[in-house]
Amino acid sequence: MEFTFEIMADGGARLLKAEGADKVVSVPDLWQGHPVTDIGEYAFYEQREMTRIHLPETLKKIEDHAFAECRFLEQIEFPEGTERIDDYAFYNCTRLARAVLPGTLEHMGYGAFRNDSDLRDIHLYTVQGMESQINTILSDTNFELTVTFHYADGNVSQLVFTDFFYEETANEEARQFNHKTYGSGSLYRNCISSVGLDYMKYDEIFELTIHRDEPETVMDLALKRLSYPYELASQARKFYIDHLRSMGARVLFYLVETKRWHMFPLLTEGDPLPKDMLDAGIEFGRKNQVPEFVSMLMQYKNTHYSSMKKTFDL
Repeated sequence: MEFTFEIMADGGARLLKAEGADKVVSVPDLWQGHPVTDIGEYAFYEQREMTRIHLPETLKKIEDHAFAECRFLEQIEFPEGTERIDDYAFYNCTRLARAVLPGTLEHMGYGAFRNDSDLRDIHLYTVQGMESQINTILSDTNFELTVTFHYADGNVSQLVFTDFFYEETANEEARQFNHKTYGSGSLYRNCISSVGLDYMKYDEIFELTIHRDEPETVMDLALKRLSYPYELASQARKFYIDHLRSMGARVLFYLVETKRWHMFPLLTEGDPLPKDMLDAGIEFGRKNQVPEFVSMLMQYKNTHYSSMKKTFDL
């Protein structure tokens, strides 16, 4: 790939244009001794062949539409030091599935990741109270995505923001439109404000999510919240676990299907799980050739439902 640069007044280099058909692209840290700090407007616009890109460690700013219409770009990781991602920078990157955002990010422009329909996995390095850095992406999407917050103190949380959509129907008699919301995603998005992320509010929505969203979404959300229980109150934790247990064998099947059988011990808190639920899980684990899971269930079953000795009436 051939690059065209210019030297800016502050001594940094701006990438003006990238031309070529490389699938994997690496932008250099230096150009003629100057640190590459800016990716200019439309620099990679409509680079349809590119699937991966390594950004310079010296990067500070990505300008408007810099990567717009890069429809085969699969993931993007911004180096620490990146301060700005401007308007529509990654607009219509429809195969972009993963984005890693640094703690130095100060500004994310309008529509920066709009129309990125495959974007499901976002990692944000931040401090508590600054989670609103992600709001531009959340407001641009109504589909489900997972955001992993990596805090400066070493704590991690992983939250699912479920999908949602609105339906409007005309009420001609009242001369107005009736609005109906499907999914709980809009409520979860409202948990982040300018003062940070309200974890208590997030957990309180789960009761509504049970009734509004698909069972797989509900299970995924609960398991991720339990896996990274940052700011998770004991009562909310119990509610997540109790609901998963109430789903019976379905949750055991889901653990196998998503390869999260290591989380089975969470379900064992409280009264013993029903024997028929365990038997169904064991059978499903055998069919799917997951001996580790089958072994866990068998051990649990033997502990709680050991064979009773026969007694005889005299």
